[in-house]
Amino acid sequence: MPQKHGPAVATIMEALRRELKGRGIRVSDLVTRLGVAEPTVRRWLRGQGLTLDRLDRLCAAVGVDMRDLVARDDAPRESFTLSQERVLAADRGLALTFFAILQGAQRDDLENDFGFPTERLMANLRRLERLGLIETTRSGMLRAKLRRSVAWRRGGPLAVAFERTVKPLLFSQNFGSPDALYVSNMVRLTPSGRARVQALFEGLRDDILLIAGQEQSARLDGRDWSGVLMMIRPFENAEMTAEWRDGGRAKETGDGRS
Repeated sequence: MPQKHGPAVATIMEALRRELKGRGIRVSDLVTRLGVAEPTVRRWLRGQGLTLDRLDRLCAAVGVDMRDLVARDDAPRESFTLSQERVLAADRGLALTFFAILQGAQRDDLENDFGFPTERLMANLRRLERLGLIETTRSGMLRAKLRRSVAWRRGGPLAVAFERTVKPLLFSQNFGSPDALYVSNMVRLTPSGRARVQALFEGLRDDILLIAGQEQSARLDGRDWSGVLMMIRPFENAEMTAEWRDGGRAKETGDGRS
């Protein structure tokens, strides 16, 4: 007969499966880490033949503490509240702290990678906890209470802050450098077509977050903070005329006469 577990174990297993998905860990990865057969791992993940020791081994293989899974009372949220957006938009340092934690950063990362002084960092962490954006697990790890793919409001406080600060920063970088990878094209699309492209961007972002989670879980060296920006917008014909048609012709004419 199938083994039955109480609601507490079911809650732990559900949280553990979310961790697997969020970190991009596959069953084959667990097979390697645990040293047991794949059918056995799959049975354990379904709660079959699961003892406390085996559950603890599963958690260790995923890289989480079982007590943290027990303490978690709900799934990560998928969107900000308006008040949370307003606070983050008003304090860039606080926003940087949160979004770094959202992507797995811990205290050492925030101090070493971003140069936060300890006192300022601790103040930011306390404030983020009061806002309900992060939590500290029993093992001392920082964890965001929102999904990595969290969305903010169109035209809202964070969207405005992004337009004013982050997007210009990304565009100010040298796209011609070997470290800058990008794809570009020019197509004719209706507003509906551009909306479909935006939906593709959303799906691709999830894939990018999956890759980041896999590399974090594997503890790979050489991981640098990397900016990602996907954008589509209609061209103004005047822009293309001035920059390409007339501008290009003027340069060619000038070169021919020199």
